[in-house]
Amino acid sequence: MALLFRPYPTIGYRIPGTARSIPVTDITRRFTLTSFLQNASVNFDEYYIQDGETPQGVAYDYYGDVTFDWVVLFSNEIQDPYYEWPMSTENFDSYIKQRYGMQYAHQTNHHYEWITQQQQTIIENGIQRILPEKKLVVDYTTYLTLTAPERRAVSIYDHEAQLNDDRKTIYLIDLHYTQIFKDQHPFIFSEGAFVR
Repeated sequence: MALLFRPYPTIGYRIPGTARSIPVTDITRRFTLTSFLQNASVNFDEYYIQDGETPQGVAYDYYGDVTFDWVVLFSNEIQDPYYEWPMSTENFDSYIKQRYGMQYAHQTNHHYEWITQQQQTIIENGIQRILPEKKLVVDYTTYLTLTAPERRAVSIYDHEAQLNDDRKTIYLIDLHYTQIFKDQHPFIFSEGAFVR
């Protein structure tokens, strides 16, 4: 994760009670992708993060270069790789135990849903399409008025698991743009520039 902050500028921080200053990363400013890369014509590939996979691992597997971990994060607008990146199964279970207690998380409802449309598979002109489930979050009183197939109580555990699963689908800037990154930001990829 050391490479994450390499694109950030540094500022002088005056140590309180002294006349000495040290350079520190200016976390109030951040690297942004150029307007060229934000253009709608730029290709992004969908990528599904495997259990326990890190930004460095994704960067190595996809770009062949761990120094592209920050590209993986920024192209998905991930500012905090510790809380916005999906947790592994082990870390997720530890998080649930610590925050809620496993039994409480499974037995306590987070919210209630009204399933307005079940997931369906339809065939039109020989083409199979899947219509996704549609649902609304409702209060408990409304939930009680619905029939069993129309309603769902979602536990805290299931809600947190869904949030974590949603983070597993990311988008990566097409491999062909890597040379553009290296040309526009050579200081990030130069030899010996690693932050330790």
